[in-house]
Amino acid sequence: MTVAWITGGGTGIGRALAERLYQQGARVLISGRRKEIIENAASEIGASGGPGEIMAVAGDACDASHVMESVSRVKKRWGEITLLINNAGANPNKAFSETSFEEYQKSFEINCLTAVRATQATLPAMLKTGQGAIVNVSSIYGKWASGRSISYSVGKYAMAGFTDALRQVLIGTQVHVLGVYPGFIKTSMTLPFVQPGSLRSYLGKTPDHMALAILKALRCKKTELYYPWYIPWVLRLHRWMPVWSDVLAERVKR
Repeated sequence: MTVAWITGGGTGIGRALAERLYQQGARVLISGRRKEIIENAASEIGASGGPGEIMAVAGDACDASHVMESVSRVKKRWGEITLLINNAGANPNKAFSETSFEEYQKSFEINCLTAVRATQATLPAMLKTGQGAIVNVSSIYGKWASGRSISYSVGKYAMAGFTDALRQVLIGTQVHVLGVYPGFIKTSMTLPFVQPGSLRSYLGKTPDHMALAILKALRCKKTELYYPWYIPWVLRLHRWMPVWSDVLAERVKR
C-alpha cells in the first residue's frame, strides 16, 4: 500500500498527483500553506469516490514543527510514508533589479530547503523498511535559469543539486530518487506569466498530463524526467550554444 505525502498538494501538479494516487488506492497526505485551499482540495478529492484515502495538513513546509506534525499524523493513521513528493514551490517572477536579498533567501527556503526538511523527516523510515521513493519537482529553470524569474531559478537550481546529491547518497539502497524538470505546465502559478497565444502557451501541458508522466517515470524507475517532450532538446541547445540560446530565451520565455 502506497502512503504518500505531497507538499504543495492543494493546486496544480501536486493536486493532480494527489487525485491520481487517490484513484489508484493510495493513502495520501497533501500539505500547503493556504489552509482553505488544502482542505477544499482534500474534500473534493475524497468526494470523488476513489478507493484511496486522503487528508490535509495546512502549514509552512519550511517550518520544522509542521513537517514533524505531518509525518506524525501520517504514521498514526496509516504507518510510514513510502512516497514523498517534494512539490512545494513559489515563483515571484521578478528580474534581478527587482529582487531583494531577502527574496532570494525565501525562494531558497521554499524551492529547495522544504525538500531537504521533508526528506530528513521521512528518509530514515524508508531506509529502515527497505522501500520508498522520493520525487523532487524542480523546473526547467533548475537547468536553464531565467533572468525574468531569477530567485526562483536559483532555488530550483539548488533543488536540482540536492536531487543529484541525494541520488548518490542512496546508491545501494532500495530508496528510489526521481528528479522532475517540467517545462510550461498550465497552473495558477504559471498562467499569469505567459501571454495567451504565445509559443509557450501553445506548448504548455495540463497538471494532469504532468502527473501521469511522473507516475509513469516512477513505475519505470527513471532517475530524471524532462517534460514535455521538447525539454531535453531545449536543454541540449542551451548546452551547445549558450549565448545564442539565451538571446532566444528572451523571446520565448514570455
